[in-house]
Amino acid sequence: MTTLNLYETQVADLLHDPNQQIWSIAQLDRYINEARRQVVMDTGCLRTLQSTYLTAGQEVYTFGQVSGAVITTPGSGYTNPSVSFTGGGGGSGVAASLTQSGGAVNAINFTSFGSGYTTAPTAVITDTGAGANAVINTGVVNVNTYDILGVNVIWGSERYALLWQPFTSFSARLRLWLSTAYQRQPVMWSVYGNTQFYVGPPPDQSYAIEIDSVILPTALADYVTNDPIPVVMQDPIKFYSAYLAKLNMQAFGEAEMLLQTYSRRVRECSAAYTRRVPNPYEV
Repeated sequence: MTTLNLYETQVADLLHDPNQQIWSIAQLDRYINEARRQVVMDTGCLRTLQSTYLTAGQEVYTFGQVSGAVITTPGSGYTNPSVSFTGGGGGSGVAASLTQSGGAVNAINFTSFGSGYTTAPTAVITDTGAGANAVINTGVVNVNTYDILGVNVIWGSERYALLWQPFTSFSARLRLWLSTAYQRQPVMWSVYGNTQFYVGPPPDQSYAIEIDSVILPTALADYVTNDPIPVVMQDPIKFYSAYLAKLNMQAFGEAEMLLQTYSRRVRECSAAYTRRVPNPYEV
């Protein structure tokens, strides 16, 4: 597997600067991590199936926010349960309240979905009485999500795909009612801008979902972490890194040749970038 130090050696050799006399290690690392992001944006090669939840009545979901939760174990003995959240890969700000019935936690109501989450935070449930054993699982849409290709809803023992439509068409078809009282099982989804997606109609309850997505890579910062970008797509990274170095030097002719080499290597290395399918049932 490829680590940061191997990328540094490859790029330095390509720049004829193996001893870092012209470009420092810090500069090379910056170019390498920018190139890694560019490869993923150009090819969609870092594809991830995210598992999360929809929230009842919530039609819009923002990347980096908690999207929903499900009570997997209601517990017993609760009189005044409350919940706080820990972890989440750098995210913060999620807040919710709980209700109970007969001593069992029966509902979670979000007052803030937070921001900046890469992983689902852990729900910590406390009580002023003797309540115990309730468990709540949360879900997020990774803040590093670059694109969404498909959304599946888990319904009992079944999985079904939502139809995709451009937002204008989605809005005309499924956002006709201003009242949130119109809620049912979702049938369609759409992306809005670069950081949000919508489902419609708004869910009538919490649903488990799968999001077929492209995730931007986190920066490599040590010599131990293996690059999660597939090996077949790692070769173009050194060419784009060297292009950025030459562009920064204003050596435009050399930069252009490196950019052309990068583009050719991307075409040679990558399979077709899978795009959204409007109706998965007509493929």
